[in-house]
Amino acid sequence: MSNSNNDYEDRPPFDRELPFWEHVRELGVRLRRALLVFAIVFVALWLPMPSVHGHNIAQVAIGFFTMEYNPIIAFVFRHYVFNQVISSAKSITCSSNYIVGNSTQPIGIISTTVLGPFVFSVELSMVIALLVTIPVLVYEVYQYVKPALYPHELRAVRTYVWIAMVLFYLGAFIGYYFVFPAFLRISLFWSCLFGFVHLLTTSGFLDTLIATLFFAGFLFETPVAMALLTRVGFITPDALSRNRPYIYFGVLVAISIINPDPTLVSTLLWFIMFIALFETGYLWSKNIYKQRQVQI
Repeated sequence: MSNSNNDYEDRPPFDRELPFWEHVRELGVRLRRALLVFAIVFVALWLPMPSVHGHNIAQVAIGFFTMEYNPIIAFVFRHYVFNQVISSAKSITCSSNYIVGNSTQPIGIISTTVLGPFVFSVELSMVIALLVTIPVLVYEVYQYVKPALYPHELRAVRTYVWIAMVLFYLGAFIGYYFVFPAFLRISLFWSCLFGFVHLLTTSGFLDTLIATLFFAGFLFETPVAMALLTRVGFITPDALSRNRPYIYFGVLVAISIINPDPTLVSTLLWFIMFIALFETGYLWSKNIYKQRQVQI
């Protein structure tokens, strides 16, 4: 009896005894909530875009059933995604030695299949809906595991989860505003040298954009991963310092393999970003290690 009481006292304060299938059911309920948010955002992106000159709801509703239907996702693409292509194209000026006529290298996005534009809009809507749903998904998973955590574990999870989420969106933001346009400018520059008309397929354009956003987002998780591994005692700052050359070499090889735009310039750009993130994580790791040594 005493052993069972000790086991109960050693459990987390919010832990509760539930059958296995109750845990599965609760997890399913929480995942369905995140899926519902995903579906709401996805459907909302296909609603008609309200007129910027007027707010006549009747006209918007009528436009949904006519050829004037202009979904929000199309507006978002034209004004917030394709603008990145246009701005990149305008920043590249071709010399008259390489191209005759317009000094700015032509660029465009083409569809090579019958349903290409529709598939493109569906995939873009799914990506935007996923980016919006991530905080809800993280919150629901956090609420699911919360009863099984001790107070100090809860504090750590709250700290690292929200920092990791902020870093992910920061990485996606940098990938969208800086890295992806840089890829386009590099490609446009070489097209300009050879006098090519730069035409992007819908699938190629979207695949590169998605890969860039999520690759940058996960790359920015480097400091959090290093801090967590240090906190649990898996790595130490001294080990990171000694193995820094090997880590850099391994990451450089990995980036060159999974890089969304496998060129030398883009690989170096990602690698420079990793170095900055690694050194930030190293300083954070040293601070955590000192705190652990003081507690011991």
